[in-house]
Amino acid sequence: MRRRITVVVSLVAAALLLSACFLLPGPPNEEPSIRGTITTITLDDNGLGSILVEGPADQGLAFDKASVAITEKTEVLLAGADGWGRYKAIDLAEGDSVEVWFTGAVAESYPVQATAATLVVSY
Repeated sequence: MRRRITVVVSLVAAALLLSACFLLPGPPNEEPSIRGTITTITLDDNGLGSILVEGPADQGLAFDKASVAITEKTEVLLAGADGWGRYKAIDLAEGDSVEVWFTGAVAESYPVQATAATLVVSY
């Protein structure tokens, strides 16, 4: 009897853990810091480095051009018809349409330099 309970509890815990891996909250609720197209990519084999994002100046966002650092803490998502999916930074390509939410300090150069907290790729 005790063995059955242990097996059932283990199976339920494993199912909950697996389901949590597939539930993605999506991007923040506020407007992104920048929305545009990736024009330059400088990433290493682990997907760490930077991208240059350029967007139209008339869209009412904080920035129209940004050098964006991609770190191991950056959450990269793919916007799909069924919701959000994980995406690997190493799979980013020039020409991808992205929305980026910054974290931390923003260097007020032109283009601005910032670190991405969340990056969403949309097709």
